[in-house]
Amino acid sequence: MEDRVISMKKEGFGVNVLILGHRCHRCKHAWVPRDISEIPEICPKCKSPYWKKPKTRFTKKELKKMNKKKESKK
Repeated sequence: MEDRVISMKKEGFGVNVLILGHRCHRCKHAWVPRDISEIPEICPKCKSPYWKKPKTRFTKKELKKMNKKKESKK
């Protein structure tokens, strides 16, 4: 159920809206399917069949970005 809740906030408005939908772990695309009971096989944007699984291998460029984010939080 947690994977199906997408929190969206529109700029200029102070209201959070919880929408049932899906989010791709690969490209971060969020969408609301026509039939929420069916789980899609691929992400509609990047066409990845692994949209439900978090990435475990990263490129050097992605690792640098992650390290910069960690350093800025400290």
